[in-house]
Amino acid sequence: MVVRECNGIWKVARLELDHNHPLRPEDKDLLFSGQKYMTDMERAMIRTLTHNNIPTRKMIAILSHLRGGITALPYKKKDVSNYRTKINREVTGTDMTQVLSYFMQRKSEDPTFFYKFDLDEDKRLKNLFWCDGSALKYYAEYGDFVSFDTTHMTNRYNLPFAPFVGVTGHAQTCIFGCTFLHDQTVGTFKWVFEAFLEAMSGKHPKTIITDQDNAMRTAIKMVFPDTIHRNCFFHIKNKCYSKNGKVFASNEGLMEEFEDTVNNSLTKEEFECLWTKMIADYGLENNNYFTRMWETRERFVPVYYKNDFFPFLHTTTRSETTNARFKDNVGPTYSMISFMKEYQRIIDTIDRTEAEEDAKSRQKECKDLLFGYQIEQQAQQMYNRNIFKKFQVQLQHTTTLACYETVPNKEFEVWPRKNQVRKVYKMRYYMVSTDLTEGREEFTCACGKFSKDGILCSHILKVMVEKDISKIPEKYIIDRWRKREMKTQVPSKQIPEAAGASLLRFNMLSRESTPLNSKAAATEETMLYLLSKFKELNIQVDSMLSGQGMSSTQEANRHGHDSGCIPANTLQTVGDQVEVNDPIKLQQTGRPRKAKRLKTMIEQIREQTAKKKKKTANKKATEDGSGLAFVDLRSSHKIFDSTSIVSSSH
Repeated sequence: MVVRECNGIWKVARLELDHNHPLRPEDKDLLFSGQKYMTDMERAMIRTLTHNNIPTRKMIAILSHLRGGITALPYKKKDVSNYRTKINREVTGTDMTQVLSYFMQRKSEDPTFFYKFDLDEDKRLKNLFWCDGSALKYYAEYGDFVSFDTTHMTNRYNLPFAPFVGVTGHAQTCIFGCTFLHDQTVGTFKWVFEAFLEAMSGKHPKTIITDQDNAMRTAIKMVFPDTIHRNCFFHIKNKCYSKNGKVFASNEGLMEEFEDTVNNSLTKEEFECLWTKMIADYGLENNNYFTRMWETRERFVPVYYKNDFFPFLHTTTRSETTNARFKDNVGPTYSMISFMKEYQRIIDTIDRTEAEEDAKSRQKECKDLLFGYQIEQQAQQMYNRNIFKKFQVQLQHTTTLACYETVPNKEFEVWPRKNQVRKVYKMRYYMVSTDLTEGREEFTCACGKFSKDGILCSHILKVMVEKDISKIPEKYIIDRWRKREMKTQVPSKQIPEAAGASLLRFNMLSRESTPLNSKAAATEETMLYLLSKFKELNIQVDSMLSGQGMSSTQEANRHGHDSGCIPANTLQTVGDQVEVNDPIKLQQTGRPRKAKRLKTMIEQIREQTAKKKKKTANKKATEDGSGLAFVDLRSSHKIFDSTSIVSSSH
């Protein structure tokens, strides 16, 4: 249709009633609402993928592949998401009942499985703690160090999640236990720590690292009075930079001095002397954040913990990495039972990784030797692969060090060579005290690396190389880092025979049935035929199991083979009368649901500066009453007359 204006009147000049394009584009017809057809098999596939915590975007990729391409899929991501929401609503009101059923089934499989609930007066869940048998074995062997940190957005109730995390003999992360918290108060943390102690038979950790939460620190003092507690060094230092970005930018050399003081001080006296000098030199006496850091220095500065065992870390990175693994496949819309399935998957992955590392450590490869020292060969034979690599790093650093024997066979002075490309900010001399008497060799270094990480530092190794020492004393190869077969006490990691045999049978049946399923899926006729045979076989298997006093559903659930939710009536079949209601949805805490882009420090400083300028200008305009406001907009300084703007708007 063509229209024209003639003397102020619009007239139709030409009208073509025949359509010049198809009413329904062939490549888009599947996206019309009337064509959004989802088959029963696709619904079953989405249900299975949902129970395995597969993200929606990955479901779309799988379903479009089965359909023959993304253009052949008759529905969109939103349709799949809506169906997932419908599936999640099926557990509303019975979520905790299913979780309790899951715990009792795990308890029947593994008598060492531990769980504990904290309920309110309405029998709603407040706090929850649980750990399995493998976690207890890990803690018995590696429970001298614990990392604890909370995270959010892992469940629909907004309950904070916090794992107890440790370091295995291969320097890998392991989980000692997990908890959901109603809030982050002293009473709640005290309940969680007491439940943790109860599960671990009263064994206290030697060291623990957390964030700066005051309630958490108070609870640790109450429950773990003899445990050495420190705060995350990274977060405090990073916050210092974010709070004082302008101070560091305007004082050249302050950042280098700050980093050297907090990272490289060898003694408490050295740190306190250098810190006081730094504050005086740069005029930071009135800086609030630097003052607070000084007052709390004994909680996070590394030199105060150089003689305490914190293996290869100063931060809560282990906890944050574990939190990220959980949040990769569960989110704020997920139920508790979905989270438990994700927990079991991660625990199985950790166990499998640890077993693989044990297998790799048994392979003796002489080609891994870098220097050919006898102490290196001994370390290769005794240490597992990951720790041996860390030992080699220290051995490699000896090539950049110089050594001088101040007292024959007793004291040595070790320092970095001055001809290195990478210069040190401040030269430090490391004193190594020794006793080279055969049979009672002793080595002590001022850096304290052996006490903190459990392996010898490069300074002691430098002395060994210079003195032609061919063997590391046994006491300096701690049992924790040795190969499994080299440990003085090898813990037995037993698996219940019935559960292990059932798992092997399940794997064998799965391998045999997969090729048959693939063949039958070729046509509709063969698929229906095989489904009918499955129904007949199912009846026969139920008959055989009933003769042994066991139902097929109980057997499948007992070994975790079914892909659906645990039936809500399992409590009655177990004979337990405990009632646990779903927790109420708490007000959201933590980061926002839609995470914003992380801004650089420069951007943050610019925003803060702009806000201060705007606030000052507005305050000045109000006090002067002149109606003028100075606004800095994209680096262009403009003056606006607020009076004229108001009058023009009228």
